[in-house]
This record gives sequence, C-alpha cells and structure tokens, in this order.
Amino acid sequence: MSMEFDLESAREVLGRTPQVLDAMLADLPSVWLHGREAPDAWSPYQVCGHLLHVEECDWIDRTKVILEHGTDTVFEPVDREAGFTRFAGWSVRELLDRFASTRRTNLDELALLLGPGDLDRRGMHPDFGEVSLAQLLATWMVHDLNHVNQIVKTMAKEYGEAVGPWRAFLPLLDLP
Repeated sequence: MSMEFDLESAREVLGRTPQVLDAMLADLPSVWLHGREAPDAWSPYQVCGHLLHVEECDWIDRTKVILEHGTDTVFEPVDREAGFTRFAGWSVRELLDRFASTRRTNLDELALLLGPGDLDRRGMHPDFGEVSLAQLLATWMVHDLNHVNQIVKTMAKEYGEAVGPWRAFLPLLDLP
C-alpha cells in the first residue's frame, strides 16, 4: 500500500539521512568504503560524493525553477557522476559533514520557499516532461532511501561468500 505524499513526513526522513550515513560509514576502513559489487557499480564512498553533489545542485535548484518558471523552463540535466571527480580526494568524513550541513540548509530553505498550493505546481523535466513539485520532493526522499539501500547491499555483498550456508536466509545477497 502506498502513502500519499506528505511534506512533513518526507522532511522527517530527509532530515535523518545524514545521521544514517554517518552511523553507517564514518570511520570505517577503506575496504568497506571503496568496495563495489561489480566493476561498474558505485562504492559507498562514491554514493556519498553523488549525494553531496545532487544536494548542492539539484533538489532546491529544481524547486526554484518550478516556483519561478513553472513549465516554461526545462530543468538542467544532472550529471549523476560529477561528484566522483568534484570531491575526489575528500575523506568520507569531509563528505558526510558537508552533506549534513548542506541538507540542513536545504531543508531550512525549502520551508521558506513553499507556500500553500505550491506542491501542485508543475515543472518540466528534460526526460519525463511535466512533473509536479510534490513528485520532485517525493523523489528527493526516495532517492535518499534508494542510495542507503545501495550502500547496504554493496556492503552486505562483501561477505556474500563468508556467510556460508546462511546465504539461503539472506536474500539481500542475491539482489541485482
């Protein structure tokens, strides 16, 4: 059963993502941060760079485009891997701290930007066409959860063979 989008509920989840990432990744050895489940898959470290990059140049920027221009202006495409090079050499601690700070700022700004009826306002996505602000904000939250899941799955697969016969009870290890 799906929930209807609720801004306050989504803000609660968005506000917790930095703490979740910090609890999962801060001070871990490199093998956990840089492991990948496949050569073309992202490591937990790369996910952090991606999350920070889109936090700085996607969600609030697109919210402003919807509020200021509606469907007259198409969203700028986002380079999903730009954070890999933009933050190359940063420690995971630096990534997590900046992500937490930027997320707090963005949630504060979101509260100031939105007024009654704004969630129904529309914008223009370069691939999907017309989208609502509520859809964008719901996607922001689910995007966080998607990447937390990606990190969990990547880390679990590091011990895919080590668990031996218990693998039969760990379906996470066999997810694509």
